[in-house]
Amino acid sequence: MKDKYAQLKDNLRKIVAANPNLPITGKVTEVDDDTCSVLLPGGLEIPGVLLKATQDGEDNLLIIPKIGSTVLMLSTDGTIGNMTVIKCDVAEKIIFNENGLEVEIDSETKKIKVQNEQTSLKDLFSQLTDILKTLKVFTPVGPSGTPLPDTIAKIIQFETDFKTILK
Repeated sequence: MKDKYAQLKDNLRKIVAANPNLPITGKVTEVDDDTCSVLLPGGLEIPGVLLKATQDGEDNLLIIPKIGSTVLMLSTDGTIGNMTVIKCDVAEKIIFNENGLEVEIDSETKKIKVQNEQTSLKDLFSQLTDILKTLKVFTPVGPSGTPLPDTIAKIIQFETDFKTILK
């Protein structure tokens, strides 16, 4: 009976081209753009571990692990030379870039960048600051009136810009 199951398992493996590729854990020792070096529990350090599934420029998500954090890796072809990080326990930076929208979360600088092809959140807040610094109202004698035309123009520009980036 075992031979029958062993044969079935063998046949299934051949049909689906299944090749056991178990995840490997290690600690990140260095990060360089979209690769890192990882120290395995046995003391072997693997350089050039990929942080993106593909290196063709099409990936829209990059998670950069913090040095010293634990990562889980798989080999794309079963060899140690083609390892890719599939999970990390502490991310230092996360970058998402798709269809002109870019979001970057950086825990090291404690800053977030949100931008598209037309504007950025930082630019929008800079515009708001400029508007508030130059806010003018017409008050000849009584209560404040409406903002002056140049202030209205800036407010309209601010409204147009934030609508291009915020849902």
